[in-house]
Amino acid sequence: MSTLDRLKRLTGGGDGTAVKEDERIGDLRRRIDAILSRKPDPSGPVRSLPPEGRRELGDLLPGKEERTPWGSFFSVEAVAGAGTFHGIRTLGELAGVNMERLSLLAGAPSLAGFTPRDGLFLDTETTGLSGGTGTVAFLVGAGWFDGKGFRTLQLFARDFGEERAVLSFLRDLAGDKKFLVTFNGKVFDLGILSTRFILNRFADPLISLPHLDLLHPSRRIFRHRLESCRLSSLETAILRFHREGDIPGWEIPQRYFDWLRRRDGRLVADIFEHNRLDILSMAALTIHFSRLLGEEAPGEEHHPGDCLAAARLFHDRRRLPEARAVLEGIVAGNGEAAGEAKRRLSLLHKRNARWDEAIRLWRGMVDENPCDLFAVEELAKYLEHRLKDFGQARNLVERALAGASLEARPALHRRLDRLGRKDGQKTLNESGT
Repeated sequence: MSTLDRLKRLTGGGDGTAVKEDERIGDLRRRIDAILSRKPDPSGPVRSLPPEGRRELGDLLPGKEERTPWGSFFSVEAVAGAGTFHGIRTLGELAGVNMERLSLLAGAPSLAGFTPRDGLFLDTETTGLSGGTGTVAFLVGAGWFDGKGFRTLQLFARDFGEERAVLSFLRDLAGDKKFLVTFNGKVFDLGILSTRFILNRFADPLISLPHLDLLHPSRRIFRHRLESCRLSSLETAILRFHREGDIPGWEIPQRYFDWLRRRDGRLVADIFEHNRLDILSMAALTIHFSRLLGEEAPGEEHHPGDCLAAARLFHDRRRLPEARAVLEGIVAGNGEAAGEAKRRLSLLHKRNARWDEAIRLWRGMVDENPCDLFAVEELAKYLEHRLKDFGQARNLVERALAGASLEARPALHRRLDRLGRKDGQKTLNESGT
């Protein structure tokens, strides 16, 4: 039984309705509430700030107090206009994202039936980076495209007692949306929020929503050229966006604990900005993926290797016409990606018995490099098995053998021997007739 299942049993289920509790369950709830209401005594130094000059959070951020039936919390709302650049992307491009292609990216077919306005971008800042039932999401950042611009709303629990109010507000906010976009949310953010909803005896409004987790396609598309697919790495390498003075993620939990002691807004103001930029980067990355996989041929802003990875994605999703279209755009170029695209495109042509196109690619590759083992073998197999032209196939292999590496020679020798036997048998048969 999973941790979430055990929590559901202990706290009365996940549907938000109360169940009859016996004395043991009631005692457990009182103990949980007592734990949540405590102020932590974390290890580690308090952030070094001058004792004088303490600043109220409201003086540093344009926020307000939100009131709910479950209490109040602090919120900050901001709007980035459609023409706002985030790296190489403008946020207004969200209006034109291809939802059908994003559904392929996410492996969630239902996304194709939605519009960009239906999406909720979600990112949390928590009291721990490893998750677990004791980890609290003290700041929940949400973003969405409203047709005119990109709106962000950040929900901040000023202490643990405000968590329930934050979750109730998030529940209502998510009720108006139809799908989620996160970065590593499947592993981290949604797991933590689900646990917190259960502990606070709320139904989880996020668990049933289709979900595009941008981390997984980022690894699939960009890992061929990036050592790390962290969001900060993608910002720099893909979006060409550079943060200045950003707070490192590992410092955020301690900053919040220090805030609980000091109540100095300077300790957490940077966290709000960090969270807001995370959400904007997710929006820009969504646009980038849509353009990469879009109907039009990938533009110059896309790395050829990324386009090749996109073609592999289409192929794996059994979208062969789209895979072929992307590959045809790549083969016009030069370099390693173009060579790999020619190989993959030729195999697609071969699979669909488009022999003229496949042969044209193989012959072109052999003309460029007579020792191209892939092209030589494919062309030799075609000559041997379909045309029964063993002599031409032998000439092709002999030319390749002359310049082949030691590793390639055994396979070429075996093919040459087989072709020699077949050619000899053919000659014998012809002379016998």
